[in-house]
Amino acid sequence: MAQTQPGGGQRIGSRFPKLTFILDQGKQFGPRVGRLCLTRPSNTPSNHLIDIPTPNFLIGTSRGVIPHFSRDHVHSANGISWINVSFESFLEQTPPVPTYQAGSQPLHDFFGFDSSRHIVSLSLRDPLDAREMPPNGNSYVSASCMRGVRKVTPADWRSYVLTMQPDIAFALSDTPFTAAPHSQKRMTKSIERSAAWLADLLRPSTPTALNVFVHMAGGTSTSARRAFSHSLMETLHGLEADAVKPLLCLDEGVAGYAFDLAALHSSLILQNSESLAQAPTPNAAHTPTSLSSSMIEPLSLLSLTPTLDELLRASLDPLPIAKSRLVTDVRSPHEILRLIRDVGVDVFDAGWAVKAADIGVALDFIFPVPSSHDSSLDHRKRDIGHNLYDAKYAHDFVRLSNAFLAGRDRASSSKTPVCPCAACSPVAITSPLYHSKVDVQSHQAHLDDGTNQEQFSPPFTRAYLHHLLHTHEMSAHTLLVAHNVAVLDALLTGVRTILSGHADQHETVAIFSREVTKFEEVYDGDMSVFHTARENWKHVKHARGKGRLAREAQKDKEVR
Repeated sequence: MAQTQPGGGQRIGSRFPKLTFILDQGKQFGPRVGRLCLTRPSNTPSNHLIDIPTPNFLIGTSRGVIPHFSRDHVHSANGISWINVSFESFLEQTPPVPTYQAGSQPLHDFFGFDSSRHIVSLSLRDPLDAREMPPNGNSYVSASCMRGVRKVTPADWRSYVLTMQPDIAFALSDTPFTAAPHSQKRMTKSIERSAAWLADLLRPSTPTALNVFVHMAGGTSTSARRAFSHSLMETLHGLEADAVKPLLCLDEGVAGYAFDLAALHSSLILQNSESLAQAPTPNAAHTPTSLSSSMIEPLSLLSLTPTLDELLRASLDPLPIAKSRLVTDVRSPHEILRLIRDVGVDVFDAGWAVKAADIGVALDFIFPVPSSHDSSLDHRKRDIGHNLYDAKYAHDFVRLSNAFLAGRDRASSSKTPVCPCAACSPVAITSPLYHSKVDVQSHQAHLDDGTNQEQFSPPFTRAYLHHLLHTHEMSAHTLLVAHNVAVLDALLTGVRTILSGHADQHETVAIFSREVTKFEEVYDGDMSVFHTARENWKHVKHARGKGRLAREAQKDKEVR
């Protein structure tokens, strides 16, 4: 039996599950479908195999908890298969509290996840956190916890991983979280440190190898990204080869590639704005009155930074095709579809859908877009959701989504899909709570006559959630997270259906590209509903709490 040494001690005899990625269809760049399979050791009591079709999503946690969800909510959400835990939030204690958990699957047991259904990964930092941080050093990574910044060495991280035994571990990466742009010397350090820290995690010490995902370093430089990818593929020699033996190169020990867009988004925006600011002002006398090549030409002379797609392709170009690709901090369904179409990403994080629930947005879109959604009467694009803080929903007693039916309204003849979330398809409790043997006997007749069938209750309405949001009820965000995650799952299910429905790969790519274009034409890519909802959320949040009376007095003065 595995032994536990609190504070990061390795468990003797640990056996990690085996993760494989099977690419069913696709090429190096472009839409592709596959399967992510996790096989657990035969001595584990849970299901030995978890099979996740791709493209799919993972969902992050805050201190090991999916935001707004209880354990029961997690188990009832069938779309959730991969959960990521950010370990930095536990570093305020030494040793971290989760390292005291005993058992063969301490990470699942400590947080209450189902090892027969959930793949649980472990990363040091929250991939959605792009706040400016103190710089990393040659022998440590700066991590943020409740009591400030902690320095975590590669040895510490390796010890935590071996103790917690995650299904997937993310290698440490030297990602600069200081203001961009970064010098060539800084990028060289980033590449060298990231490769060295990956090698440290890949050192063999257990009967089975770790499933390691590597963060693709290189920042906003395509050449730096290619250099890091080549360093993964280089054949090792001497002491470096002996440290990771029997691996011939670092990439042989890597199960997948991760791209953290949180830092990239901010760097790209900053560098592009600086490039535009340095551009010469066009002569007003020669400025054309209509959009033509004479307007576009000056912009083409600017040394703008590469696009997001170009950066990801630069990292992936030297690497093998048959490994999983993960992207975190996507901002919209439009960005998800473009990354599938142009790069071939397999897994996305659901952070943006959870953030939508935070600000009271119920997502409402569908892919592929039905013909009935082609255009509206005023030719405006549809919002991708509903801002339930808005007063217009105060008396809107309909289900959350127009694109999906509620479970109670499902019909075999309807082609409209059903939203299975707890808000649209709440299930009435039919099984009684037994407090004694007398209760079991009294309810046995109901179990035998077949009345214990699953029954759907009426869906929660937009008006009800509007009320919950304005009264600061936590259940509003719980219902919204459940709904938004279900809509995201339906989006990726629709993608897989299109990509798997045609034998000819070229025809599949063409059809998928047309559907993506149609989605972009129908739904608002600027996410204007998010901006409005965020402002409404701020007003409701400030309507109570410290300083409320002073704010109300100031508002009265402004009105007068």
